[in-house]
Amino acid sequence: MQAICVIDDDVLIRIGLEMALKKEGFDVRAFSSGCEFLEEGDFSEIGCIVTDIEMPGGVTGLDLLAETRKTAPDCPVVVMTGKGEGAFRSAALALGARAYIEKPASPRKILDAIAGAMRPAVLAA
Repeated sequence: MQAICVIDDDVLIRIGLEMALKKEGFDVRAFSSGCEFLEEGDFSEIGCIVTDIEMPGGVTGLDLLAETRKTAPDCPVVVMTGKGEGAFRSAALALGARAYIEKPASPRKILDAIAGAMRPAVLAA
């Protein structure tokens, strides 16, 4: 089973989402920063990335999204932020985010976004 990677510097959000995903039967890898995630280096067994936008350590969620597009272009990414709509949303979607969620969000809303992001794209005829 491919893992869901949760990347968020807020420990309560990270652990809460990790627990909700595990309860749904997902294999979960949790990281406190984009740097920590990128240091892992193995993108082969990732089914979806769920990342915050603003994190410490010099790698934002947008940086992580751009790097993921280079190293694992087919890996779906769900972006979460407390910053709302606007430039962050536009940038995330332009970089290929499959979903953009404003915090606070219910675990169900995030789980639904992950399910939608992992669904294969339907090609138009």
